[in-house]
Amino acid sequence: MHLLSAARWRPLSEGAGILGPLALVAALTLFFLPLISLLAMVAFGLVWFAFRDPKRAVHALEGDVLAPADGRVLAVRRVQDDYWQTEMIEIAIFLALWNVHVQRFPLPGTVVAQRRCAGGYKPAMTEAATHGNNQMAHYLETPHGPCVVTQISGLVARRIVPWIGVPTVVEAGQRLGMIKFGSQVTLRLPADATVLVATGDHVVGATTVVARLSPVVQP
Repeated sequence: MHLLSAARWRPLSEGAGILGPLALVAALTLFFLPLISLLAMVAFGLVWFAFRDPKRAVHALEGDVLAPADGRVLAVRRVQDDYWQTEMIEIAIFLALWNVHVQRFPLPGTVVAQRRCAGGYKPAMTEAATHGNNQMAHYLETPHGPCVVTQISGLVARRIVPWIGVPTVVEAGQRLGMIKFGSQVTLRLPADATVLVATGDHVVGATTVVARLSPVVQP
């Protein structure tokens, strides 16, 4: 297997189209245009940092819902979900440029559908971006009920890259995909979820427990 094809290094492979030219410019201008070379090296370092994917040890108890992304909680609200045709709790998370841009699944389950919705590129920290920007939703069936993780583009982040297709059985903390660069991610949970975070809280993907759910009781 090629080194960059492994899940651990996939974010860097996504950034190869930017990192490669920057490295080339830095090398070619090192002796003739040292200032340009230095700027290219700095840019290379910043892009490398943006595409990092730190290893996360997943420790989730039954019913724990993990944060799907690193960032700051923008809002916790109740919404009507069109796909599941039910009211759900939505947790919106803003990813700044310096946050990790890889998203992860919050719960174990099966991805049963995906929906890409074209839209605008408003600043990702606004509510207008949540439902108006270009986005891709991933719908999961879990032992605790339906769940939705939505990757949303922002003013700078223009490309949404999913790494999972349909149908796929996933584990809590498994990599879902990434958004380049900075963005917003929303998580929708059953209306009876016990939310453990509030607006303004900082969360870490696949680490912070943002809510708890009870198993669905089968009739």
